[in-house]
Amino acid sequence: MSDRRRANLTLIGTVHRDPRGYERLSALLERLRPRRLTLEMSPAALLYRQKRAGLLSIRLETILNDLADELGRSRKELDEHPTVTSIRTLLALPFEYRAAVDFAERRGASLALIDDSAISTAKLKKVESELITPCNLRILVGLPSTASDHRSEGYQTAKQLIFGPFDPPLNLAYLQGRRGREGIGGRDRGMAEEIRRQLEGGARGPLAHIGGWVHLMEDPLGETLFSLLDDLQPRRLLLE
Repeated sequence: MSDRRRANLTLIGTVHRDPRGYERLSALLERLRPRRLTLEMSPAALLYRQKRAGLLSIRLETILNDLADELGRSRKELDEHPTVTSIRTLLALPFEYRAAVDFAERRGASLALIDDSAISTAKLKKVESELITPCNLRILVGLPSTASDHRSEGYQTAKQLIFGPFDPPLNLAYLQGRRGREGIGGRDRGMAEEIRRQLEGGARGPLAHIGGWVHLMEDPLGETLFSLLDDLQPRRLLLE
């Protein structure tokens, strides 16, 4: 039997932009009733969305109006294209944030946004400069509009890689293209350090961290959030 101390820590893995994510996460938090929450989101990313989302939404609507005229397609058809739906969801506050804030206010829990501000803001600025442009949207709305069940596929993969038999070569292969400055690595180290500070601080009670499920994978290189916190024996849960 392991003699490691089990921390009162739960890692909740999500598929970002899950259309049913808010309801699922809200229900899970009510069941767990953590006293402290940490979230894979940065304060700077929150501020950026609050300041820029409205203007970017106006830009998106203007481009879509122009494309509808140019391509001879209805606005309804363009609005229902999966790419446009995804962009609108990306500009909105993530369901993870909304569910965490609502739970914290309702139950008096603390909430800390612990992702790297510089990295997350840079990613959002790419949306503004590269994604929401006439040229890019013209290409994207020309792609087939058959939408797959992104949430179901994501959670099925997550269950296999997190709760299936540990397969180091498989995990290494899956994580290979997801490492680096914007992916697995430095961001996970920063979040792990902050979670440890939260656990070692004066506050008491269960802590739940909410973030993308890939960070919950066991990593043979020891770079994912779960692997960095493995000595605390965190519990891992998925929304599904």
